[in-house]
This record gives sequence, structure tokens and C-alpha cells, in this order.
Amino acid sequence: MPRLDAERIALLRQLSVVMNGIQRQIDIDLVDEFGIPLNWFEVMAALQRAGGAMRVSELCSELDEVASSLSRRLDRMEEEGHVVREAMPGPTDRRAVSIHLTRDGRSLWRDANVIYRRSVQRNFAQVVTESDILALQRLLSKLAR
Repeated sequence: MPRLDAERIALLRQLSVVMNGIQRQIDIDLVDEFGIPLNWFEVMAALQRAGGAMRVSELCSELDEVASSLSRRLDRMEEEGHVVREAMPGPTDRRAVSIHLTRDGRSLWRDANVIYRRSVQRNFAQVVTESDILALQRLLSKLAR
């Protein structure tokens, strides 16, 4: 196993800074065009991929989010009419709640997805070559736990 050295520490920091910068630019593009931050878009995209609804626990897992943080975001999204909560009590959990995209939420996601994809293209995809993709996939599979 390679030892932890200054180069690896600097590389991890650089990776974090670059990814934060890309996400910040995508966030700016979404806010400028639709008034929604990237983390709202990510909630809508996860719900869309799941067919429009998910249990809160599944959404937390999908987004790798802390429940309390996601709950506050969902409160604001519900106030804006993008999502709605529905109690889904089950035999083992009476507190289970499902989050659904509203009609307005689906429409907003469709429109915002165009801007999201353009921003990803401009800030990431246009500079990534096929060999970069393979190298990144290999690295990410090693880093995933």
C-alpha cells in the first residue's frame, strides 16, 4: 500500500476544490435560470429516476444525505409546491413518509434538466476525453466503499 504523502494529500484537496467549483457553477446556472439550487434539482432528479416518488429513507440513501438536513430542504420544496409528503405507514414503521413530485415539480425538473445538462457539458464533459472517462471510472471504483 502506498504511504500517505504530501502529493496524495494535495491531490485529494485539489479534487475536492475542482468538484466543488463545478458543482457551484451548475448551482449558479440553475439558480440564475430557474431560482432553484443544485441540491433541490438533485432531489427532483432522484424522484424522477424513481418514477416520481420515494420514501424519505430511500431518498436519504440515494442522495447520501442526513435526514435532518434533507427534511429542511423538503420543507422548503413543499412550500414552493415542487413536492408533497404522503404518510405511508407500514406494518413495521408507522412513521414512514413518501415524497412525491408534484405536477409543477415534474415540469420544473424537465425545464431545469436542460440547463443542468448544458452546464455539465460546459463545465465537465467538454474537457473529459474517453481515456479520462476510463481512468475516472477505475479510480472511482477503487474509492467507492
